[in-house]
Amino acid sequence: MNNILYRTKCYTIGAMEYANGINWRELVETTLQPRNITVFNPYKKPFINDCDESPDVRQRMREHMLKGEYEKVTQWAKDIRRYDLNLVDRSDFIIANIIPSTASWGTAEELSTAVAARKPIFTVIQGGIEKCPLWLMGQLKYKYMYNSIEDVLKMITLIDDGYQPIDSPSWRLLKPELR
Repeated sequence: MNNILYRTKCYTIGAMEYANGINWRELVETTLQPRNITVFNPYKKPFINDCDESPDVRQRMREHMLKGEYEKVTQWAKDIRRYDLNLVDRSDFIIANIIPSTASWGTAEELSTAVAARKPIFTVIQGGIEKCPLWLMGQLKYKYMYNSIEDVLKMITLIDDGYQPIDSPSWRLLKPELR
């Protein structure tokens, strides 16, 4: 094992509000962490002063919305947005899980931020690549689109083990001793 991705950081982008985003992120964590790849999971923020984005807190925010308590929700959402976009910035690569039928506004902004920063983005299109939203075909590289999380994890493993060369200028890895 070459461990090319040793001590790199990966951020997981995907729906949380209108779909379960927990299970696939846990699979990413259990697969990549033993390879010494840090996985930033928005359900488990890594900051000292974190914002809770758990399903329970999301439900509480929905209740505040129904009561017209918009200021509470606004402040919470601004904090979440700031923390999550910071994790995009800190990541060496991204894994995005797109559910074409589910709106996910955080996902859209995080993807746009990652594209603007020229981050390598491994994108899973639920239902198959042929279901990819047309807008994303113009935004993301179809060469890095996959049909499942397992397919993405196989590719990352091949890269980490040195069997698949890094073939994109989007990768800007620091020397291992500087990571």
